[in-house]
Amino acid sequence: MESIFKSGLMYVFGYKGARIIAIVVVAVLLGRLSGLVVDRLFHPPEGAKKFLEEKRARTLSALLKTIIRYTLYFLAAILILQEFSIDTTSIIAGAGVVGLALGVGAQGLVKDFITGFFIIFEDQFAVGDYIVSDTMAGTVEELTFRVTKLRDASGVLHIIPNGVISRVSNYTRGQMQAVINIPVAYEADIDKVIALLGEAAGEIARMPEVQEGPKIIGVVDLRPGEVIVRVVAKTVPLEQVKVETAFRHKTKILFEQAGIPAPGLLLPGRQGGKA
Repeated sequence: MESIFKSGLMYVFGYKGARIIAIVVVAVLLGRLSGLVVDRLFHPPEGAKKFLEEKRARTLSALLKTIIRYTLYFLAAILILQEFSIDTTSIIAGAGVVGLALGVGAQGLVKDFITGFFIIFEDQFAVGDYIVSDTMAGTVEELTFRVTKLRDASGVLHIIPNGVISRVSNYTRGQMQAVINIPVAYEADIDKVIALLGEAAGEIARMPEVQEGPKIIGVVDLRPGEVIVRVVAKTVPLEQVKVETAFRHKTKILFEQAGIPAPGLLLPGRQGGKA
């Protein structure tokens, strides 16, 4: 009788042990299989069309694999507990209550993570981009699902929760426009001025920072004591100030050589506005 009991007990434990091992093996295999599927989805083979930039694809695939892995762990744990005839209904219900409590108590944190996910997924900005968000402006040094680290022109590092980022202006995507307003005295020959600006534009166009132009728009405003001539150019991101500075420097040299009067300097015989 005792031997029958022992053999029955060994059978039960052996059967349950085999089932538990099978659950663990299946969970591990599913985890690896899902990892391969995610990698194939976010990292297609060489020559295939890529839907996401490499850095974003790496971040999102790692996040998705982590979510799948912990979900499988949770399901496997529930199945193993059921093998020992433990009622998992209360555990699942308790997990739901705990999750709800955490969700209510950490709404800001959840909002940060969700916003961070969409920032990365939609490629709104990335590390190295120069952005403006509300009153903050600077270069993105680090981007996580919870916070964005922004270093401003003074060197101060700002740590911004992603949940408070509502509007972003990205100065690093695509071409930027340099706008140069050149003030010219009314006494100057405007045709000669435009010719000299064209000469300056020819030299500035050779700068590697210039992608298109510069283009002489012409007279855009008439102000007391000066005429405003506008020049525009397309530049690489964040280099528009350098192009504007170079153009003004070249224009000053050409204007001085050609004797173009500066605004506010009255020629002899024009004192008081009378000839």
